[in-house]
Amino acid sequence: MSLHPTGLLGLVLLLGQTICAQEGTLPRPSISAEPDSVIPRGRPVTIVCRGPAGFKTFRLENEEDTNDFKDTRASSPLGPHQTEARFLIPAVSEGTATHYRCRYIKEHVWSEPSESLELVVTASSKETQVVAAHP
Repeated sequence: MSLHPTGLLGLVLLLGQTICAQEGTLPRPSISAEPDSVIPRGRPVTIVCRGPAGFKTFRLENEEDTNDFKDTRASSPLGPHQTEARFLIPAVSEGTATHYRCRYIKEHVWSEPSESLELVVTASSKETQVVAAHP
């Protein structure tokens, strides 16, 4: 059985498209904070990363310190097209006020990073009440 030149060309083009699609960059995940990205000192915040369905490992990175990151395999599906991972910071402080981004991994390749999320820490509600009571 011999291949016709146009059949061979079609096979080469198909394989080339498949290889390029596999080597392409993974879509960026999204990042958000709940209840908000501006949080009173000492209060909890959850940073939420969302990516395509089927991904289990997400990484939350401190943008200013590349050695400061947290990985989680505790992701959950959000319907047929999205997966989310939640990173809890139990009590925000000046040390947690920074820029964060997240990624997910597929077959040993990390996705592009999400957009940056700035976590801002404000005075606690008790500190605000004390300042208001003592002008």
